[in-house]
Amino acid sequence: MLRFRIRLLAIAISVLFAPRTLAAQAIAVGDTLHLRLLDRLASDHRAPGRVRALVIAPVLDAAARVVIPPGSILTGRVTGAGTEHYGGKRHWIAFRADSIAIPIDDATDDSMHASIESRMLAIDDSRESVDSGGRIVGAPIPSLVRSKRDWAVLVLGLFHPVGAMVIAATLEGERVARHRAIALGAGTELTAVVTRDATLPEWTRWAPPPPIPRGIVDPVSIAEATPLRARLADIGAPADVISIAVIGSAAQVTAAFAKAGWTIAVPLDLRGDFVTFVRAAKGKGYDAQPVSKLVLDGRAPDRVYEKVTDTFAKRHHFRLWRWPPAGSGYESDTTRAVWLIAATHDIGVMFSGQRKTFTHRVDPRIDDERDKVVGDLVSVNEVAAMSYVQRVAPVGGATVNGTHIPAVTDWRMAVVVLR
Repeated sequence: MLRFRIRLLAIAISVLFAPRTLAAQAIAVGDTLHLRLLDRLASDHRAPGRVRALVIAPVLDAAARVVIPPGSILTGRVTGAGTEHYGGKRHWIAFRADSIAIPIDDATDDSMHASIESRMLAIDDSRESVDSGGRIVGAPIPSLVRSKRDWAVLVLGLFHPVGAMVIAATLEGERVARHRAIALGAGTELTAVVTRDATLPEWTRWAPPPPIPRGIVDPVSIAEATPLRARLADIGAPADVISIAVIGSAAQVTAAFAKAGWTIAVPLDLRGDFVTFVRAAKGKGYDAQPVSKLVLDGRAPDRVYEKVTDTFAKRHHFRLWRWPPAGSGYESDTTRAVWLIAATHDIGVMFSGQRKTFTHRVDPRIDDERDKVVGDLVSVNEVAAMSYVQRVAPVGGATVNGTHIPAVTDWRMAVVVLR
């Protein structure tokens, strides 16, 4: 009888003081996973048997607890590939993830493993897309009717010969691209959705970076001292919003963004334009693209970073300026240099009447791109601390890419201290 009472007391104590050991961490159907490929995903013989992807954004449950932290590794394999027998005869790949490794702490060797089932939902910034069955499919049939294409290019050529050449090359490239095999390189970003509930043995102890403590930098003074917007170099009109300040040395900045999957954009010159034209004409993907010229207080960016996947029309990118605010004390401190970032997401191509040339159409929800850049750094554990600082919105708000399209923003600046 005494032994029974002791066991009953032990159970009661565990219920009262260790509830987390009884409530398992659950991955639910419908949870969305934002991923970046670590391996090449393709149907040819060069593709690895197992394909890994890095989770780049936290997955939360209904109670806002982190169930899958960034830095987790999803693993799966190609389950099928082929070519459609109708329409444009596009190539397709079927990929299924079957396991996940979740870090319990920041240590990479301290992980728990679980089975998981998911299907692809979308591909970020690519000519490829995902169908209703979760298959990755190639480029669709061109939207312009072939019999009208030559007339459209001819009319455009009367007003903008270079634009006509680019459009003609892109259309020809579309035709070629429909018949090429799908090969997504490492760095391609995908979205997947969980299709079956899964239970994990314990809770992860991951937490986002803490707010910037006093004595390191003053995020409020940085936000107040820096300009709100960059300007177009050719006509001087206000352009992209400065939404991020990164604190760290040049070496830290280089290493952090390389680890987070960002690459350096090619210079905007005749050679860059020619390479873009040739790749479009051959139906090839785009590993790097030039960007238009913006200035901050008359200075060109120190660096331009981008994420481009297989298309000219879409990309993530940002411009970065070294910024020594007068009297801040950071001018001579290279380990705590201030780097300002204007980040935007290109989602299409348009003709700018103001600038009399073709340019990218920018997603007006610019806070999404700000949070993506910060989230990418967090996902690879490169952020020591960060704070969001409210700034004063200018009269009349702001527009995107020197157009009349209003920017949608809360006017907060993300101030990030690198490790």
